[in-house]
Amino acid sequence: MKRGLRHELALHGFVLVFAALALLPFVFVVNNSFRTNNEIFHSFFGVPRALKDMALAAKRVTTGSDEALTVVDGDDEVRTAPPREAFGYASDRAFKGFRLAWDVLRGYMLNSFFVSLVTAVGVVLLGSISAYVLSRYRFPGSRFIFIYVISTMMFPGVLTLVPLFLLIKAMGLLNSHWALILPYVAGGQVFATFVFKSFFDGLPEELFEAARIDGAGHVRLYVSIVLPLTKPVLAVVLIMNILSSWNNFLWPFIVNTDENYHVVASGLFVMANTFGGANYSTMFAAYILSSIPLLLLFIYATRPFIEGVASGAFKA
Repeated sequence: MKRGLRHELALHGFVLVFAALALLPFVFVVNNSFRTNNEIFHSFFGVPRALKDMALAAKRVTTGSDEALTVVDGDDEVRTAPPREAFGYASDRAFKGFRLAWDVLRGYMLNSFFVSLVTAVGVVLLGSISAYVLSRYRFPGSRFIFIYVISTMMFPGVLTLVPLFLLIKAMGLLNSHWALILPYVAGGQVFATFVFKSFFDGLPEELFEAARIDGAGHVRLYVSIVLPLTKPVLAVVLIMNILSSWNNFLWPFIVNTDENYHVVASGLFVMANTFGGANYSTMFAAYILSSIPLLLLFIYATRPFIEGVASGAFKA
């Protein structure tokens, strides 16, 4: 075997080992979402009995066997039934945690969807418009304004936590979606303005001059030229804001004590400290359900995100 090939195989093996270690916690969560507390306590990485019962029942149904099976149903009762009924009992047991988790988590996820989408749209609109003005127009103090805006990124978020809470309280926005949306939009557009302006600075002035000769005004330039050329950068800003707002825990938990306005992160904390803390399969199932939107975002948004980065979204 050639030395180069051995080196390549060793490198791939090294990467696969670390990839397996990185995926191990995810496998642990998925596996234990189908298991009872008793199974988890006796074996952390054992195969769920409900899935084994489902596989055995499906095999007997496929082979035409009518031999009865002993399974555990969704009420944790032991039942002896024909293969088809046993399969239903076992599947009811396997997905019990997901049903219980979804009943509680459904409202929290809807709140997170609403807050994340409205925040992302608001950040993109305000950030792109601000960056367009600062990039394409020169006026006294424009550079100072830009430096002042991006300088706020140096302040840690915890430093503004108390003043921001007092401001939201004084505005009467506690226990509402706006207590999340307005601070997220205000904080997110700083980074968005920096990214958009960096990209707009690289656009050739000839495009705008030609459009002005044809009679295009400010709004027309922004809508017809700037936005179509900014799609890769738009993807970067949208993805990063959705991830940030979806995963934020501290701020939603502080400003929204009403359960009707909890988002996923704070809702999971509430579940873990109430009924969910006693049922591990329900909590593991809740973690999986809350991760599915981000997994779908990763699958469908990876390419535009990479294109946005490669197009110069993060250039200085």
